[in-house]
Amino acid sequence: MSMTRACLFRTVATIAWLVAGCGGAGGGDETGSAGAPGTGTGGSGTAGAGGTTGAGGGAGTTGGAGATGAAGRGGTGGPAGSGGATGTAGRGGTTGAGGAGAAGRGGTGGTSGATGSGGATSSGGRGGTGGSGTGGTGGGPPDPGTPIGFATLNGGTTGGKGAQVVTATTYAELKMYAESSTAYIIRVQGTISNGANGGKVSIKSNKTIVGVGSTAFLNGVGLEIANNNNVIIQNLRMTMMGVTTRTETAGVYTASDDEGVPAILVNGGDVISISGTSKNIWIDHCELFNEDPSVQTNHDLYDGLIDIKGQTGFITISWNYLHDHHKAGLVGASDTDLFDDRKVTLHHNYYNKVLLRIPMYRGAVGHFFNNYIVGAQDASEIRAGTCVRVEKNYYEALHYSIYTPSDAPGSTERIDNVEVSRTSRAYPANCTATIPYSYSSALTGTTSDVKTIVPQMAGVGKIM
Repeated sequence: MSMTRACLFRTVATIAWLVAGCGGAGGGDETGSAGAPGTGTGGSGTAGAGGTTGAGGGAGTTGGAGATGAAGRGGTGGPAGSGGATGTAGRGGTTGAGGAGAAGRGGTGGTSGATGSGGATSSGGRGGTGGSGTGGTGGGPPDPGTPIGFATLNGGTTGGKGAQVVTATTYAELKMYAESSTAYIIRVQGTISNGANGGKVSIKSNKTIVGVGSTAFLNGVGLEIANNNNVIIQNLRMTMMGVTTRTETAGVYTASDDEGVPAILVNGGDVISISGTSKNIWIDHCELFNEDPSVQTNHDLYDGLIDIKGQTGFITISWNYLHDHHKAGLVGASDTDLFDDRKVTLHHNYYNKVLLRIPMYRGAVGHFFNNYIVGAQDASEIRAGTCVRVEKNYYEALHYSIYTPSDAPGSTERIDNVEVSRTSRAYPANCTATIPYSYSSALTGTTSDVKTIVPQMAGVGKIM
């Protein structure tokens, strides 16, 4: 099995943990204390496998001298053996028998291990409700995992790790927690809206905002990160659709696009906006959308799904489902908005019926890999001196796939992309992008697999 597919199977296995709000792959916060040693002279128990609590090895049965049970990975241990040959750990059941339990990972506290008649020393399990032996004292908060890409640099991106876990079910609660100077892990539950006028939440530093299950929805509420650092946004559905547009009053548009057409300017028309000096941002497993562009034809009614500008950087955008919109997102607001450290990784995103800016990239080194683009018009527009590694992406039939304008040209390092059909146009000039992080463990190595894997695993309810 390839490393990529193994990662994907692990992703599916962790969905249940997110819904339950338990620590599925925590940082080793819980410590199981010792269970009672066996008193017999049995053979060794083997490791428990699978399940939800950390498990020790099954109890040895009578026979020869008692050995040490291997560490269980997940799962609860089998019941204690009482006679005969070597006992094997059960899959499910009571906690494993035997001596000192090693640390459980992210558990919520186990129960005492039964005393076996052939004692084994159980090691701690991974995840679930505690280590073997006598359990730990409680579970850790939701762990969003670790990003791949530029968000791992500049000190890394950890969000609210280690901070208080709170739950927001209303717009007022979300604003209160997200706009506080206090670090938080904010669980968003259900639909949050601010009515037809929409709303904006300005996220301060050291926050993790994560949707609960697959139904957390910000309806008409835009997210802004301006001059703040270390933010994770994960597992949220988001749209600005339904927000009231500004209309003409006494012959003057109070809010409009460049052509005087009424526009939505809540959060600048963006679903997510990153600006100022914001650094270390990770947007992962979200769904962002507005309206079908073949029906809603004003390309400036909204702005970008994710727009990044100013002296920002060290950003990763991964495993998101972006659909039904004119403009996916830009990096750099104009050809004069250039910044060397505005470095962004975009990987394993699913763009469906998004027409433009996939992405529009200006001003720094970038990395765009393993993305699936379908229903686009002009996709990857590389501008203004940028060098972007465009790697193993799958472009369905469109107009232009990877291109640059003549007035502000950029360059690309193009590696093994699939372009089903495109209008003939010279590619951007060649360059070699400096990518200073490891990503081979996340790379989908066969580009043709991208069109299957990415739609299956991107979006909400599929958190890593």
